[in-house]
Amino acid sequence: MKTKNIVFLFTLFFLFATQIQAQISIGGGLGYNEKISGPGFTLKGVFTITDNIAISPSASYFFGNQVYGYKRSLLAGDVNAHYYFNILENKLKVYPVAGINFSSYKTGNSYYNDLFDYETKQVTDNALGANIGAGATYQFTEKLKVYLEPKFVISDYSQVVINAGVLLNL
Repeated sequence: MKTKNIVFLFTLFFLFATQIQAQISIGGGLGYNEKISGPGFTLKGVFTITDNIAISPSASYFFGNQVYGYKRSLLAGDVNAHYYFNILENKLKVYPVAGINFSSYKTGNSYYNDLFDYETKQVTDNALGANIGAGATYQFTEKLKVYLEPKFVISDYSQVVINAGVLLNL
């Protein structure tokens, strides 16, 4: 019981002693996914924890071309961590991207069955992976900034993804 009280008091002290300046930005943009060779769109949020650290969840949908009569597509959810480096007086910031990715991939597949008949069917699969990459933001006004974020997704469906868009500070 004594240990719980000490941990509680330490946590309470830490919460009040730490300066938290959470800034929230939301937005979206356009992207390209080389795995399915198609464009897509992204919805993105950025939760700035300190001046240099942020957490960024996002959801993306990419439209692909047709394979065996089935349209390829990919739905992805990401949660990334950013560590900002100020380049131009808080206007231009660059950052490494590291995080997790969940992708749901849909395509067509063609093969010969047991009777040596040629079959084509739709294939859907999911994969969990890791993101690595880099990004940059440029702040035009106090409320408006643009971003560019190329990254590599390491998973069963490894892919290069490039996103660019607009973020609005709330």
